[in-house]
Amino acid sequence: MNERYQAMSLPDRIVSATAPKLPQLPASDAQSVLAALAEGGGVLAMLTGIEGRFYRPIGAMMAVLPDGNQVGQLSGGCVEGDIGLHATQLAAVGEETTLRYGAGSPFFDIRLPCGSGIEVTLLRVSGDQILPALQDLAQRRIATLELGSLPRVQVQPETRIVVTGEGNEAAAFATLAHAAGYDVFHAAIPELETVDEFTSIVLFFHDHQRETAILETALKSPAFWIGAQGSRLSQQRRLDTLRDRGIAESQLSRIRGPIGLIPQARDARTLAISVLAEIAAARP
Repeated sequence: MNERYQAMSLPDRIVSATAPKLPQLPASDAQSVLAALAEGGGVLAMLTGIEGRFYRPIGAMMAVLPDGNQVGQLSGGCVEGDIGLHATQLAAVGEETTLRYGAGSPFFDIRLPCGSGIEVTLLRVSGDQILPALQDLAQRRIATLELGSLPRVQVQPETRIVVTGEGNEAAAFATLAHAAGYDVFHAAIPELETVDEFTSIVLFFHDHQRETAILETALKSPAFWIGAQGSRLSQQRRLDTLRDRGIAESQLSRIRGPIGLIPQARDARTLAISVLAEIAAARP
């Protein structure tokens, strides 16, 4: 078993009962499921075991509501219909059940194309059991779910991106990040007082002298990623200016530049994709 809560395979079932690190889910993966259950309860279906490889992590979840509607997915369509049937039965006669799909499953007519085996645990929950987690996320705190025999799962607040700058680059990046579902704040003079550890800050200026005050304030925040547009020479001059203003080297190392995973992006759209990918990769 590795530190990422990887399941172990035993002859008669899939087991992932203990782990040195709690499963981590982004809010984008779990918040809609939790919000749906908080309204009137229902059945929470959670991925609790993996044999082989599977594209969803331990702790991934979906909801089956009292009216039969489903929120979220566990397998991209392979098992959701059957989970819905079992959830309906559970809501009528039980509190919890565990299902196995794929390799070693008794459901011979349901197969996973990847050839893996997965364990899904269904638990009937009330809205009151879910509300504390939603309240934590609303306050941008990590939410910990502890329900029945399900593994403890942490849900991370949504990534927030503060965008400031000028020209097509800033506009293209803000548009892309918003379309991708990120929490985006785009302003000529950004509000940095409420920046938290789940926030990234990106600057798009051609006049690099305008960056200095913003970067000084950004470095006082716990933002997980800070980056500024420009060449390697611009980055060196940027750091020299801040160094002359007394910023410590340990702080200067937090400023990314040149930004983006695609070297020397020459157009606003490519730069936007490149920078958003770097922020997504850096998200803890």
